[in-house]
Amino acid sequence: MFETHAATFTVDGKRLLQPTELSLSEGLVHGLIGHNGSGKSTLLKLLARQQPVSSGEIHLDGRPLPVWGQREFARRVAYLPQHLPTVDSLTGRELVAMGRYPWHGLLGRHGAEDIAAIERALALTQTECFADRLVDTLSGGERQRLWLAMLLAQGSGFLLLDEPLAALDISHQVDVLELIRRLCAELNLGVIIVLHDINLAARYCDHLVALHSGRLLAKGKPEALMNNTTLEAIYGLPMHVVPHPSGAYPMAVVP
Repeated sequence: MFETHAATFTVDGKRLLQPTELSLSEGLVHGLIGHNGSGKSTLLKLLARQQPVSSGEIHLDGRPLPVWGQREFARRVAYLPQHLPTVDSLTGRELVAMGRYPWHGLLGRHGAEDIAAIERALALTQTECFADRLVDTLSGGERQRLWLAMLLAQGSGFLLLDEPLAALDISHQVDVLELIRRLCAELNLGVIIVLHDINLAARYCDHLVALHSGRLLAKGKPEALMNNTTLEAIYGLPMHVVPHPSGAYPMAVVP
């Protein structure tokens, strides 16, 4: 479990994240929502140890983040940044194999356990057909599935995903979110994901965390946050919540 205790982040005298108290557990998809600049990516980077807190503490499994060793932490938490590195010269399998770095380093040879983890990750994400293709020949949605496979090969209990749907069309956005939900359920993963689309967040997340101007504005199940007053406070414009035609979940529309 991740726990934040009055965690803040300040740059050049400007506080980007106000004191924040949260508990984020495994087995759930946690959606970080809010307008641009609300602090979503800042919070995710703090959880991923990409930057240290300015004050307060963040704990993982009851231990402050700074006491975790680098590889030890990577075996527990996998992070996918918003801006991904260029890997176009790699095949799909080579990209997924990079997820084994925390277990043997960059120069370590893959043993039977590593190979099994790579093949399992390809199977779980249904990307076996891309394993021998160059990543730069794949569509955005196909590449994103391979990046998720790389995180699974890492063997971590938490996946931290910073806007993984950026630049994907709606079909691939739904495809990726369906995959994330299935993986969370099958593997009991904790997924913490930054999302911009409130309706996709409400549909695919178990728990929402709403930020506004660096402050924690609201948290809870999607149905608790999906009301006109809360959504207007989050996004700064009037929104109406209506039932989805299927009746399975609420959806927000701008009048």
